[in-house]
Amino acid sequence: MKKRNLTVMCAAVCAGLLGGILPGEEVKAEDKAKIVFAQDLDTDEKANKVMNEILTEYTEKTGTEIQFESLPSADYRTWLMTQFSAGQGPDVYTGIIYDMTQDYKAGYLTNFKSLYEKESSYDKGQPWKDTLPEYIAEQMYITEEDVPGYPTATSVVRVFYNKDMLEAAGAEIPETWEEFMDTCSKLKEAGNIPFAFPNATIADLSWLWFNNSICNQIDHEMIEALDASGNGYVELAEMCKGYDEGKIDFKDEKLIESFELMKEFSQYWTSDYNGLDQKNAIEMFARGEVAMVQAMSTSLEKIQSIVGDSFEYGVMPVPVITEETNENALGKSVILGGQPDIIFGMNKALEEDEEKYAAALDFVQYMSSPEIQARLAEEINRIPLATTVELPERLAGFTITEEPLRMPWYTGVNEQWRNYFHRTGQEFLSDAITAEEMAETLNKSFGEVIASVEGENGWSAENNYGMEQGNES
Repeated sequence: MKKRNLTVMCAAVCAGLLGGILPGEEVKAEDKAKIVFAQDLDTDEKANKVMNEILTEYTEKTGTEIQFESLPSADYRTWLMTQFSAGQGPDVYTGIIYDMTQDYKAGYLTNFKSLYEKESSYDKGQPWKDTLPEYIAEQMYITEEDVPGYPTATSVVRVFYNKDMLEAAGAEIPETWEEFMDTCSKLKEAGNIPFAFPNATIADLSWLWFNNSICNQIDHEMIEALDASGNGYVELAEMCKGYDEGKIDFKDEKLIESFELMKEFSQYWTSDYNGLDQKNAIEMFARGEVAMVQAMSTSLEKIQSIVGDSFEYGVMPVPVITEETNENALGKSVILGGQPDIIFGMNKALEEDEEKYAAALDFVQYMSSPEIQARLAEEINRIPLATTVELPERLAGFTITEEPLRMPWYTGVNEQWRNYFHRTGQEFLSDAITAEEMAETLNKSFGEVIASVEGENGWSAENNYGMEQGNES
């Protein structure tokens, strides 16, 4: 079949769904399509079991056979790239926003732009894009005309707290940073360890998470200065541009103040925080040995399995920094996690085959439907993105109410930068260097990293760091 204009094909697909096979309608055996679907579920037995059940049910409803390729995390991207290089990429697969963007630019994925403008067969009543929170939908547009897929879930970072321990210490569940420090103080005075703060390696993310939130809450004006594209977010190319133009300086008073807030907070951590890892920190909380720990929503099932009925716990965002703490405060908490994730993309080669394209699109819309997102939330604690999905009561604390993370200061560059920031932070927290010395070290390290990033990507002021030439501050 000759390749058609995708807009025409999308119209044909919609007409086919309306006039032929409807979602849930029985299909004759000879009409069955076969879709290869790949997803990284690693070795999670429960997630794999639930997914296989969903896929079996979908085949029974539609007649479309799903060949499921569930791969370990370590092998997933290598397998995908090998398959695409051989011209045998899966029909549908999922990934994170960075990977899907790169795959789209490489020509592997079909464009969802026109699909976003139409309603989903399984979530009717509004354009597909309007089922997403606005800030999530914004992040899915590579340009105004290019969308690599549809996101179905996110992982949200929360502070887990032991309600029983707080009540016994006469401490309130804090909302602001001042209240947070007061709660920590009361817990410590009552003989408790307020916070298990893992900081052994860069895989123990609390140091990066807290600093990302605090810097975005205090130094939001720098974010506005760096946002050359005007989309409300500071991306890697804009960081490079901003550094070269002298706009990023870790000796900035607001950044120094953010480091000092973390130093004040550190008095309430376990004494071995620079040797404590995430796994042990979570287990300490679950055993009731500490009052609080920071973890992702994906840790909920593990925590619940250990806690059982031994105590009551809740979750909260990073507390809001108000003008009472810092005169430059944004006055809103900033989400950690909450990025578009488990993004479903479709192989661009499907544009050559209308029937298979239609089957793949129906499958993607089914997997992103309120019914399936709600089921995955209930069974494997996946946080859905669709606004038409109501979270189970036990996940209500993971509802996103914060501002989006507009600049990933310490997580959005590369592993080298995360290592530098982590190591320098350890020295600062142990009093080996001052906040000012930390800032000086970070300036040097960041310059080295930015030079490397620019070299790898061929970015410079001359080519506007790979951005459209209209993206000028």
